[in-house]
Amino acid sequence: MATAASRVLVAVQVLVAACAVLGGGGEMRRRGHGGGCFTRLFSFGDSITDNGNWMHYTRSPGAVARPPYGETFFRRPNGRFCDGRIIIDHIADALGIPFLTPYLAGNASEDYAHGANFAVGGATALGHDYFRGKKLDARFTPYSLHWQMRWLKKVLRMLSPEQGPAWSDLMASSLFLVGEIGGNDYNQALFQGRSVDEVKTYVPDVVAGISASVTELIGLGAKTVVVPGNFPIGCNPGYLAKFQTKNTAQYDSMGCLRWPNDLTKLHNRELRVELAELGRRHPSVAVVYADYYAAAMDLTADPRKHGFGGEPLVSCCGGGGPYNTNLTVHCGMRTATTCRDPYAAVSWDGFHLTDHAYKVIADGVLRGPHAAPPILARCGPRGGP
Repeated sequence: MATAASRVLVAVQVLVAACAVLGGGGEMRRRGHGGGCFTRLFSFGDSITDNGNWMHYTRSPGAVARPPYGETFFRRPNGRFCDGRIIIDHIADALGIPFLTPYLAGNASEDYAHGANFAVGGATALGHDYFRGKKLDARFTPYSLHWQMRWLKKVLRMLSPEQGPAWSDLMASSLFLVGEIGGNDYNQALFQGRSVDEVKTYVPDVVAGISASVTELIGLGAKTVVVPGNFPIGCNPGYLAKFQTKNTAQYDSMGCLRWPNDLTKLHNRELRVELAELGRRHPSVAVVYADYYAAAMDLTADPRKHGFGGEPLVSCCGGGGPYNTNLTVHCGMRTATTCRDPYAAVSWDGFHLTDHAYKVIADGVLRGPHAAPPILARCGPRGGP
C-alpha cells in the first residue's frame, strides 16, 4: 500500500513532470516569423521544455492530459506543460523553424528535418543510480540528460549517416538548447524530506552532469550551445504552498521563499563558472548561458511592466489556497479552478509558467538582456550563424 509520503512524491512527479497532453507537438508545422538563422533546433530538458515526450512515455499522464492545458493557443491539450506555447516554441518561431517533433513521436528522418525535442517531463540531469545511492525513491522519469543525448545521436545518424562534411554542416548550422535541467534533481530530494543543506551538496554533481553533455555536444561538432540556468523556485507557487511557514524572515520582499532561491542561485553560479571554462577550452564554440532566473525574477518583481496582473505568485490553474496550488487537487482535475485570463498570470499550474510568461523569457534570451550574446546576435548579416 502506498504511504502518504509516496503519494506526495507521485503528486510532485505529476506536477513537476507533467502536463503531458494528447496530441504531440509535430502537427503545428508552420513557419515562424524569423528568417533562417539556424536550420535546426535540438532541445533537451524536463517539463519546462517537453512538448509531448512524457505523453508518449507513460500511459497514465494524469489530469494534465485534459483541459484547460493548451487552451490559449492550441485550443486543446497538446503535449506542453502550459496553457499554450513554451519557451522552445517561441525560440523556434523567432528563428523561422517549425515547432519541433517530440523525439518519441517521430519515426523517420523527415520527422526531424528541422530538429527534435528530447525533453521529458520529470527528467533529471543525473541518472537513477545517483538517487538510489542517496537512498532516495527513484520512481520517476528514467530519461535523464544522458538518455536524451543517446536519442540525439540516433537522430543525427538518421540525418547524416556518416561523419563527414554533411555532418559538420548539420552540427554547425544547428542550435542546441540544453535545459533548463537539474531542477528535478533537487525537487526529488527536497520533496522527499531531505534538508536544503544536504541538497546543496548535490550541486557540483548536477553541474558536472550538465557539463558532460555539453562537452559531448561539442565533441560531436556543435558550434552553438545555449544552457539555461534554473528558475527561482522560491517564487514557485508549488514550493510556496508546500513549504509555507509563519516565519516571515524566510520570505523576501516579494513574498518568495529565500532558501529555495539560495539553492538555485548556488546552482546557477556554479553552472556559469563551468560554462565559462568550457568556452575557454573551446574558443570556436559559442557556449551561452541563458539567465532564466533573472528573467523570471523580473516578472515577479514588476509583473505589470510586462502586461501581467498583480499576483505573480498565484497560479492561474490549481486547487485553491493562498497560491491556488496544492498537491492533492491538480490543474486539470474536476475541482480545480482556472483564472479568467491566463495572459495576466505568470504561473500556469504552480510549477510551470504561462504562454505569455514563456514568451517574455524567450524574448530576453533571443534579444537580450538574459543571454550574452543573445541568440539572435549569432545570426550573421546573411542569415546564418
